[in-house]
Order: sequence, then C-alpha cells, then structure tokens
Amino acid sequence: MTTKRKHWRLPRLMITGLALLAGIAALSFQIQPRATAEPPSGQWLAVQPSNLEHRIGLVGRIEPARTISISAPFGGNIANNFVEPGQRVIKGERLLSMDASELEVQVRDALSTLLKARRTVRELQDWEAGQEVSRARRALRSVQMGLDGNEQKLKDTRSLHERGIVARNELEELERQTQLQRLDLQAAEAELQAVLERGRGEYRQIAEMELANAEVKHAALSRQLASGDILAPFSGIVVQAPGISAEEAAKGPVQTGSRVSQGQPLFGLASIEGLRVIARVAELDVNQLKEGQPVDVTGDGFDGQHLQGKVMVVGGQALGGSVPGGSSQFEVVVSIPELDEAQMRQVRLGMSAKLSILTYHNPDALVVPSAAMRRAGDKWLLDYRSAPEHPVSVVEVEAGRSMPDGLEVFGLEPGYVRVAN
Repeated sequence: MTTKRKHWRLPRLMITGLALLAGIAALSFQIQPRATAEPPSGQWLAVQPSNLEHRIGLVGRIEPARTISISAPFGGNIANNFVEPGQRVIKGERLLSMDASELEVQVRDALSTLLKARRTVRELQDWEAGQEVSRARRALRSVQMGLDGNEQKLKDTRSLHERGIVARNELEELERQTQLQRLDLQAAEAELQAVLERGRGEYRQIAEMELANAEVKHAALSRQLASGDILAPFSGIVVQAPGISAEEAAKGPVQTGSRVSQGQPLFGLASIEGLRVIARVAELDVNQLKEGQPVDVTGDGFDGQHLQGKVMVVGGQALGGSVPGGSSQFEVVVSIPELDEAQMRQVRLGMSAKLSILTYHNPDALVVPSAAMRRAGDKWLLDYRSAPEHPVSVVEVEAGRSMPDGLEVFGLEPGYVRVAN
C-alpha cells in the first residue's frame, strides 16, 4: 500500500508579505550609518561663538593726575590774590599778582651794568683803532721825532767840538739829553705795547665774561618781572601747597599785602584735566592685572557720567598694614584721560569710584558645559557633530578659562556637543 505524504502549502498572499518584510529589513540594515552609533544617553547642545569677557571689580577714590606748588616768582608784597582754596580755575586764569616796584629797580641796575659791559667789549673788539692806542702811538712818535732831532744835533755838535768851535760842556749836555730821550722812547714803546695788550688775551676774555654775566642776570630779572602775574598752567582746583610744614599750613592762605620771599609756596593747583583712581586689589587677583588694560569707571556721585580709563600702575610691593597671615593688598592706579566740560562739572576730587577692569576678552569664544567633557589621560575629549543629522565624532580640545556657564575650549568648531545626563 502506498503511503502519500501531505504537503503544507502557505497561502500565496502570506508568502508575498513575508518576502516584503525581509526586503525592508535588509534595506534598513544597509542604509544605517556605520561610523559611530549615537550614544544611548545624554542630550545634544548647540555651541556657537559668543563674546567672552572677564572683569575684576574694585573700589577706589578720585585723585588729581598731578598737583603742583605755585611759588612766589620773586620777593616782595602780594598786590592781589584772586583765588581761594577749593576754587575751580581754568587754564590761563589769573591767580595772583605781585608788587614789582622793588624788582623794577633791580632790573634797571642790571640793564645799566649790561650796557656798560657791552660798551667795554665793543671797545676791545676795535681796540687797536681806539683812543688809548692812538694816544700811545702819538706819544711814541713825538718821542721818536725828538730823539731823531737831538741825535742829528749831537752829531753836528760833536763835529764842531772836534774843530774847537764848541765847548766840551755843551757837547756833554747834549749827550745827556739824547740819552734821556732814548729812555723816554723805550718807555713810550713799553706803554704802547701795554695798551695794545689791554685789548687782547685775558683782558678781552674777562670783559666778555662780564658781559655774559650781565646778560644772564638781566634776563633772569626780566623773566621774574614778567611773571608778576601768576596764571593757571592748567585747569584745576586750588588746594593747599603740597609739602609745606604744619606751621605754615596753620597760617592759612596768603593774603593781599603779605610779604613773601622768592620761591615761597603760596598754594597748590590740582589738575582736573586728567584724573586718576587709586584702589587696592587682593593678592589673589593682582597677577591678572597689567598696565594698559581698559577700565570702566562709574560712581554714585557722577550723576550718570561713565568714564573710560586704563591701568597705569600695578603695585609691585604689598601695602603696609596688612594683617599677618591674611591676604596682602596691592595698590592699583587707573588713569583717566582729559575730561570734557560736562564731566568736569560732575566728577570731583575725593569722590569714590567703581572700577571694572577688563582682564580677558575673546569675541569668538566657545563655551561648553563641564558635563560635556571627559578626561582621557592628559587629554580633554567630547562628543561632537557639526549638524544634528551628521555622524558623531570624538574631538580633542584644549581647556581655557572656567566660566559660570561652563568651560572655554579651543580647537572646536561651532556645532553640537553631547552633554551627559
């Protein structure tokens, strides 16, 4: 008996469905990216360039950029005092005038001495054609002519004496006269030489030095006379003269009619054309400050005025009075350039000022959360992709400054980074 096997036949529609599912599965497997599979956990955060600044805030006090002492230009009485301590003055404004009557006498005496010295030097420059040399030469010629006449007369008399016509005593008298005239000639020659020497060498050098001294003295007295009216060299505030003793300060400001000596300090002038701010910084922050860093300066008393300055000095030695074992303090000086008229009316000496010092600036900084970075030996790594649909790659970066929002990094392009949960 023949046994017949039964064959199970699937319906045609079911076979077709299974084939379609297998094809879709194969196609899906082929189009999946093979670079790096997306991490199973974490979220992707966009990272774009942003302006990054780091500032240090300090509090200081407004001081003048410079303070000079106004001194009496010469000794005498004060004719008029036009200012008082604390008064604001502008450049070129008259501050004080001196009584110059005594100085005018000295100037005239100096001018008289100068004119005499000039005349003496002028005479020495043309000395050989001057009156004294001409007089000495005339005297020499006169003696020479007299001697020539006597010598001729002596010659004739000697000839007559030899012939017995003239007595011997007459010849001897004539010889004595001739000898005296020869001595007079020598004296006249010496006198002429001495007169000529007076216009040369040391005599002329002395006269030129006396002229130079007379010119310097007259010029100095003339400058003092011209400075009788004291003008403000720059815009500023009238203050007490710096460096004066407590005894002098107790006398108060100078008054009209007061007697002063040359160089005596009268008052000080504190500049308001340029200011500076003196502040203190802790030792933890001092190494972040450098000369030339820009500074924003504001203050409660500035009435909205916003000033710009720069760090001028960073102290190299700790200030005295620090608490032993505590944080040391260092002085910082911020310079503020010339103010305009509106700023000068609002900003006053001694006001407190708030400083915002820019210590770091990166206009294209990339900051990523700390959770996006992981350590691998001595390297910092993070998961990165340039766009949401692009594959993931591991990027090595260099860490920069720590910020409240994360960490500044270098070596990364704008894109997306994965932040671990």
